[in-house]
Amino acid sequence: MDDPKALTSVDWNNIHLFLQWFWIYFPLVVVFAVTMLTAHALIPSAVATGHLPPSASRLKIPLTAFALLIAAAAVVILIFGINQTLDVRNFWDRLLI
Repeated sequence: MDDPKALTSVDWNNIHLFLQWFWIYFPLVVVFAVTMLTAHALIPSAVATGHLPPSASRLKIPLTAFALLIAAAAVVILIFGINQTLDVRNFWDRLLI
Protein backbone atom coordinates (compact mmCIF):
# COMPACT_ATOMS: atom_id res chain seq x y z
CA MET A 1 0.00 0.00 0.00
CA ASP A 2 1.31 3.44 -0.92
CA ASP A 3 1.86 6.18 1.59
CA PRO A 4 -1.41 7.91 2.43
CA LYS A 5 -2.13 11.22 0.81
CA ALA A 6 -3.90 14.16 2.38
CA LEU A 7 -7.68 14.00 2.09
CA THR A 8 -9.33 16.63 -0.03
CA SER A 9 -12.66 18.26 0.70
CA VAL A 10 -14.28 15.90 -1.82
CA ASP A 11 -12.90 12.92 0.11
CA TRP A 12 -14.25 14.29 3.39
CA ASN A 13 -17.62 14.84 1.75
CA ASN A 14 -17.63 11.22 0.54
CA ILE A 15 -16.85 10.03 4.07
CA HIS A 16 -19.65 12.22 5.38
CA LEU A 17 -22.15 10.77 2.90
CA PHE A 18 -21.12 7.19 3.66
CA LEU A 19 -21.56 7.73 7.40
CA GLN A 20 -24.83 9.53 6.82
CA TRP A 21 -26.27 6.53 4.91
CA PHE A 22 -24.99 4.18 7.60
CA TRP A 23 -26.58 6.14 10.43
CA ILE A 24 -29.89 6.24 8.57
CA TYR A 25 -29.70 2.50 7.85
CA PHE A 26 -28.99 1.40 11.43
CA PRO A 27 -32.19 2.72 13.08
CA LEU A 28 -34.28 1.36 10.20
CA VAL A 29 -32.98 -2.14 10.86
CA VAL A 30 -33.64 -1.78 14.59
CA VAL A 31 -37.20 -0.55 13.99
CA PHE A 32 -37.81 -3.44 11.56
CA ALA A 33 -36.57 -5.98 14.11
CA VAL A 34 -38.60 -4.56 16.99
CA THR A 35 -41.75 -4.35 14.88
CA MET A 36 -41.43 -7.94 13.66
CA LEU A 37 -40.71 -9.12 17.20
CA THR A 38 -43.78 -7.34 18.48
CA ALA A 39 -46.05 -8.57 15.69
CA HIS A 40 -44.96 -12.20 15.62
CA ALA A 41 -43.72 -12.95 19.14
CA LEU A 42 -44.97 -10.56 21.79
CA ILE A 43 -48.57 -10.07 20.65
CA PRO A 44 -49.34 -13.78 20.01
CA SER A 45 -47.69 -14.72 23.31
CA ALA A 46 -49.62 -12.10 25.26
CA VAL A 47 -52.90 -13.17 23.62
CA ALA A 48 -52.20 -16.84 24.37
CA THR A 49 -51.49 -16.13 28.04
CA GLY A 50 -54.52 -13.84 28.38
CA HIS A 51 -52.63 -10.63 29.03
CA LEU A 52 -54.15 -9.12 25.87
CA PRO A 53 -57.63 -9.65 24.50
CA PRO A 54 -57.97 -11.82 21.36
CA SER A 55 -58.83 -8.72 19.35
CA ALA A 56 -55.20 -7.60 19.73
CA SER A 57 -54.24 -10.29 17.20
CA ARG A 58 -55.62 -8.02 14.49
CA LEU A 59 -52.56 -5.78 14.97
CA LYS A 60 -50.27 -8.41 13.43
CA ILE A 61 -51.15 -7.55 9.82
CA PRO A 62 -50.66 -3.76 10.08
CA LEU A 63 -47.44 -4.19 12.08
CA THR A 64 -46.10 -6.69 9.56
CA ALA A 65 -46.98 -4.36 6.68
CA PHE A 66 -45.22 -1.50 8.47
CA ALA A 67 -42.17 -3.72 9.06
CA LEU A 68 -42.03 -4.68 5.38
CA LEU A 69 -42.24 -1.00 4.41
CA ILE A 70 -39.35 -0.24 6.78
CA ALA A 71 -37.39 -3.20 5.36
CA ALA A 72 -37.87 -1.87 1.82
CA ALA A 73 -36.62 1.55 2.91
CA ALA A 74 -33.64 -0.10 4.63
CA VAL A 75 -32.74 -1.98 1.45
CA VAL A 76 -32.79 1.26 -0.55
CA ILE A 77 -30.62 3.02 2.04
CA LEU A 78 -28.24 0.03 2.06
CA ILE A 79 -27.87 0.27 -1.71
CA PHE A 80 -27.06 3.98 -1.40
CA GLY A 81 -24.51 3.19 1.31
CA ILE A 82 -22.85 0.45 -0.76
CA ASN A 83 -22.72 2.85 -3.70
CA GLN A 84 -21.04 5.41 -1.46
CA THR A 85 -18.33 2.91 -0.44
CA LEU A 86 -17.20 2.94 -4.05
CA ASP A 87 -16.31 6.62 -3.64
CA VAL A 88 -14.53 5.94 -0.36
CA ARG A 89 -12.39 3.31 -2.11
CA ASN A 90 -10.80 6.09 -4.16
CA PHE A 91 -8.54 6.89 -1.20
CA TRP A 92 -8.94 3.86 1.12
CA ASP A 93 -8.77 0.52 -0.63
CA ARG A 94 -9.28 -1.65 2.47
CA LEU A 95 -12.80 -1.67 3.88
CA LEU A 96 -11.91 -3.70 6.99
CA ILE A 97 -9.25 -1.45 8.52
